[in-house]
Amino acid sequence: MPGAIEDGWPGFFHRAHRLLPEGGFLLLATRQRRDGGRLTEPLGTLIAAARTAGFRYLQHTVVVYGHPVGDRLVPILPKDASIGVAHCDLIALSAIRHA
Repeated sequence: MPGAIEDGWPGFFHRAHRLLPEGGFLLLATRQRRDGGRLTEPLGTLIAAARTAGFRYLQHTVVVYGHPVGDRLVPILPKDASIGVAHCDLIALSAIRHA
């Protein structure tokens, strides 16, 4: 969604921080996309917005769109994935609480 990173994500992270129960985790799945032939990678911007809202970055897991065949992976891309995007990213965050 155009403008979501600039307009929507900071507010989302601030609300999520306020609502997340003590000891809870926020998991966020992201993926690259092509806009006008240009690859967009939202991961760094999202992590920065989450940190600004008071989250601690815990883990980053890459999820490959594919399955093993012999000794290699064969891509199975979602129908709505941009050309050349063969994975998504899952990030785990926790809320930093101050006493």
